[in-house]
Amino acid sequence: MRKLFIILYSLIFSNFLLSHSRTIETDTLQIEIFNYSNSTADSSAIINIDYPHITGLDNASIESKINLFLENEFKQSIAWYDEILSDTSFFEDLQYKMQYTFETGFQTGFNSKEFISIVMSHYQFTGGAHGNYFAVGYNIKMKDGRVLTLKDLIKGDSFGLLAYECEQAILEKYEANTLIEAGLFEDEITILDDHDFYIIPGMLVLQFDPYEIGPWSMGEVTAEIPFEKIKDLLKENLPFKVD
Repeated sequence: MRKLFIILYSLIFSNFLLSHSRTIETDTLQIEIFNYSNSTADSSAIINIDYPHITGLDNASIESKINLFLENEFKQSIAWYDEILSDTSFFEDLQYKMQYTFETGFQTGFNSKEFISIVMSHYQFTGGAHGNYFAVGYNIKMKDGRVLTLKDLIKGDSFGLLAYECEQAILEKYEANTLIEAGLFEDEITILDDHDFYIIPGMLVLQFDPYEIGPWSMGEVTAEIPFEKIKDLLKENLPFKVD
């Protein structure tokens, strides 16, 4: 199963892992890919991080603020890697060799002068039956560098309706009549105002990590909800087009 994930991971991020630093051409802003990597001499522990560096903003101060925030967020796994290294004497006593892996990459969901949505995907293997992975959406208003949460997009009394649309999107994706039939743990989903999300053109994407609402075998579960279905739930003056 881990081998299957590595293959999928490689396919998703193959465009991002080819060099130490280069530029992705986008409609308005440019995103450079910076890399941090390290490993033990015998490659028993490996860390590889590709993180975004935004260029092209008119305000250099806000550009620096955003880039520092993203760099710190993406490099959090360095502390986990260092913790593994601090326990190398324990690992040396094991009868079999293991490879401890930390890999972080990203995708850009939405890019404009006003707003950018970036999804960090992280995988780690530190022993056990399989590795673990999770994703985090970073939705940033470029005018002031503020990271938006779901409550910045959705009206305060509309989260129940958003949960309904989320359920409908999942049912449609898995061609199921109930969420349990689709493979989830429960037949109801609750969306809080800090739920993880990202934006792609024309859609709000709610994402759930493995084990969050379904078994590990289902992987990450996403609900792609067209703006046209939730236009009455959205706040006004959002920094991206919703029509």
